[in-house]
Amino acid sequence: MTARFRPCLIAFAAFAASLPAPEAAYAAPGGTATVTGTASAQVITPIRIVATAPLRFGVMAQPTAAGTVTVSTAGAVSTTGGMAGNTAIAQGSSGPQAGRFRVSGEPGRQFFVTLPLAATVTRSGSSMTITLFTVGALTGSPVGTLDIAVGGTLAVGASQPVGTYNGTYQITASYN
Repeated sequence: MTARFRPCLIAFAAFAASLPAPEAAYAAPGGTATVTGTASAQVITPIRIVATAPLRFGVMAQPTAAGTVTVSTAGAVSTTGGMAGNTAIAQGSSGPQAGRFRVSGEPGRQFFVTLPLAATVTRSGSSMTITLFTVGALTGSPVGTLDIAVGGTLAVGASQPVGTYNGTYQITASYN
């Protein structure tokens, strides 16, 4: 090596030695090398959903023609077919209302809600189907608790047998 390049090589070696070394291990041929890796985990509050009010379609007279009763997420009622105008019956505490649920979980975490495609309400020997489930705007606090409203459409058959119909439906809340 010529004397001219020796100062450059020494300067380069000093510069390279001053750089931080990456986490690596090296071994001579036939040897072994070991390096330490890192790991982490985060445990968050489980998501939870609780029913706070039932979805109610209210009291209705037996229709002569098939129709529907829809309860919006705000609790407003609309009717079609043989159910048109059928909401004028005094409702009392059994009146129409949206279903209500409280979702709680990790503050700041986003979640989504899955509604069923259909559900059934039954009484002895007869049934009606609920479809077109909808979820309303989320309301609540930023500390991990939100309330949601659920509406739906009930299909009422012509001459639907008289009685009280009950059933269940599933709503699922999941973290994104």
